[in-house]
Amino acid sequence: MNRLAALVAGLALLSSTGCMHDGEWSVSRALGWDDNPGFDPKNPPKASLPVAERVEVLGRKILAQNTFTGIEPLIFTAGVKESVLFHHGTEQLWISEGLVNKCKTDAELAAVLCAELGQMVAEKRTAKNVGRDVDPIRDASFGGSPVLGGGTPVDAGQQANLAFHEKRFPRGNRGVDATDAAQAARDLLKGAGFDPADLDRVAPLLKQSERGENIRKQMGSSAPAPDWKK
Repeated sequence: MNRLAALVAGLALLSSTGCMHDGEWSVSRALGWDDNPGFDPKNPPKASLPVAERVEVLGRKILAQNTFTGIEPLIFTAGVKESVLFHHGTEQLWISEGLVNKCKTDAELAAVLCAELGQMVAEKRTAKNVGRDVDPIRDASFGGSPVLGGGTPVDAGQQANLAFHEKRFPRGNRGVDATDAAQAARDLLKGAGFDPADLDRVAPLLKQSERGENIRKQMGSSAPAPDWKK
């Protein structure tokens, strides 16, 4: 089942059970996110629905029009003001609401997303070349998982599996060539109908998101948890 079909099937199941993001079994309740200053700092607060949907729709478009990538990550939007952009393996891409709001056009947001997706594509190619192309398994045994704003499913089994995979194959040891990652990002932009030159135009935004690497480590339990600014 391809990613889009899986998402549609998942949403249909969630609709039938009432497990959508506005009800009793909301994402904020399921993951412990609320408007309380005492929330678990390892879990960022949820993004506003319009922002999450903007990211989800554009992310799907980029992936659907670039089948060469070999990756089908779930794209998450965290509701924090900081500019944060990072990924876990080839399964998850995280972007903050603060960074999304700094992207004034879809072209800018696409370039930001493609910059990280390009890194993911390059990492997968490098891993394959050295015989370490072992992606974490998508655990489909958890029916009725909650969804993030924009329709992204989440389940505890996948989270645990990703954490194990990230520990076994840490990002920093993959030796990805920056030129390869940049070229992959430009190919993604072109394939999605955007100008590859947009990647250069969003360089200042990407520079602001460098703290994303520290946040990634903190959320992955390899460093003290971040103090999220809501």
